[in-house]
Amino acid sequence: MVSWWNWRLRLYKPLPLFIGLRYFSAGGGDNRLVSFISLLAISGLVLGVGLLIIVLSVMNGFDRELRERILSVVPHVQIIHQQGVADWRSDAGLIARQPSVTEVTPYAEVNGLVHFRQTSRPIQLLGLEASAVPAGLQTVLDEAGVSLPEGNQLLLSEVLAESLNIQLGQRLTLIVPSAEGPTVAEAFTLAGVFATHTEIDQLLAIGALPVVADVAGIAGLVNGFRVQIDDQFNARRLGYQMLEGLPFGYGFRDWFQTHGNLYQAIQLSRNMVVLLIFMIIAIAAFNVISMLMMSVMDKRRDIAILQTLGLTRREILQLFLTQGVLIGLFGILIGVLLGVLGCLWVADLVLWLESLFGVTFLNTEVYPIDYIPVDLRWSDVLKVSLAAVLLNLLATLYPALRASRMVPADELRYE
Repeated sequence: MVSWWNWRLRLYKPLPLFIGLRYFSAGGGDNRLVSFISLLAISGLVLGVGLLIIVLSVMNGFDRELRERILSVVPHVQIIHQQGVADWRSDAGLIARQPSVTEVTPYAEVNGLVHFRQTSRPIQLLGLEASAVPAGLQTVLDEAGVSLPEGNQLLLSEVLAESLNIQLGQRLTLIVPSAEGPTVAEAFTLAGVFATHTEIDQLLAIGALPVVADVAGIAGLVNGFRVQIDDQFNARRLGYQMLEGLPFGYGFRDWFQTHGNLYQAIQLSRNMVVLLIFMIIAIAAFNVISMLMMSVMDKRRDIAILQTLGLTRREILQLFLTQGVLIGLFGILIGVLLGVLGCLWVADLVLWLESLFGVTFLNTEVYPIDYIPVDLRWSDVLKVSLAAVLLNLLATLYPALRASRMVPADELRYE
């Protein structure tokens, strides 16, 4: 009789996979607690995997925007001369001949207060030549449909213009305090408004190079050069190399000094958030252990009967491994799907919530940019999926081993 049932069972090959699939599709059967914990385990995997993919994509987006947007407007290396540079065209040529240098822009700069109708804001007025606007900044101006101003005109960021409540064509006053002489006050006309959508908008204004140099007290000179290079993370080493080829009196600062804390904050936030969300996956794996242990206890009699019909301990182990892995794969697959869809919709969802509730979730006074960037990388999706599969597989080992070590005689003694 036993051999006949054994022959029938062997028709379903591979047998552990077949029974494990039946257990998976049946859930907890009549045991509602097992079914609930099974649902909880799958939900935890779905939530953990989906959130981890979305968070990684958003943090990748912040990293990309720092490199491609913020660092396209901020100089990678800023070559500075305290007294101002007279023969700046020849010095610009010396810098441009350095390896890895992609762009050299002479500039004049002055920090002060801009005043309009009882309202004042601190600004950093950047003076540029119309023929030498940095490519990243030129892209921003083109997007805003404005060009570099002439004479006593200037461009303000949208943030500054809105805070001052000033309109195009109206005049404002730039106040520049000086420790060596009287305070300088200069009238300017607002010629245009632009937006980088980054923290730079809190301070930046743009004017014509000769006018800004005159206000800064270095008429006919420039403060130095804004240099862009092909490898931002090589900025400090290249900065020292540039100084070696220039006359005495120059110094430099790189983007690590001005925005390095932002880059480190992004990396730290990424690591901490990933760790916290990974704990959700670990908790879901713990639920898998609980669910399988309860399933094993609930199916003790079935396991004993299967063993008497010829299933080996190894096949019992494979049976419950199959059930646990199928639960994990199902949850991970749904989580990956929701994570990818979430990456496609999260930016629009934030915009919709902002318009619905009339709030701003990202403000450049606090955050580096005022929008949600998303950079979905399939390598991250693969890493998250493999990590979740491995963790789920480890979670199924102990319950499966417990099931394989059951003694049929002990379980069927009182049947």
